[in-house]
Amino acid sequence: MKEGIHPTYYTDAVVTCACGNTWKTGSTKKEVRVEICSKCHPFFSGEAQRIVDIEGQVDRFYKKLKVRQDYVEDQKTRSQAKVSPKRAIAELELGTRPTDALTKAGIVTVGHFLGKLAEGEDVVLAIDGFGRKSLIDIKKKLRSLGYDLPEAA
Repeated sequence: MKEGIHPTYYTDAVVTCACGNTWKTGSTKKEVRVEICSKCHPFFSGEAQRIVDIEGQVDRFYKKLKVRQDYVEDQKTRSQAKVSPKRAIAELELGTRPTDALTKAGIVTVGHFLGKLAEGEDVVLAIDGFGRKSLIDIKKKLRSLGYDLPEAA
């Protein structure tokens, strides 16, 4: 072994943990400080349910998970509201004339309109002020929003 190139080895080096536990070991440093040891580590101490979280990583993970769950629920609610039969006819932005004609006939929601359409196109066309062009436009709009039109239509 070459002389002068190796560090000094201390056989009585003291290791001190953040919990206060100390012990002696061999090291190239006279004193060693550690944050966790076998006395306070959850795996060795039997407190496995306790999570050692120095930087808040677990909390950040749960926050991200909560945000993701909220986002998924919001998207699900939006998609359900988009094809809801309780949606107002006025929200479809068909124009004033067809909207007023349907309102006068007592059809104020998409569900009511789909019910009339299930009876047949002739029933819908019989509504005063509601013509074939308006029927075509509302069908296109409902299909683009994801509604399933009745087979009779």
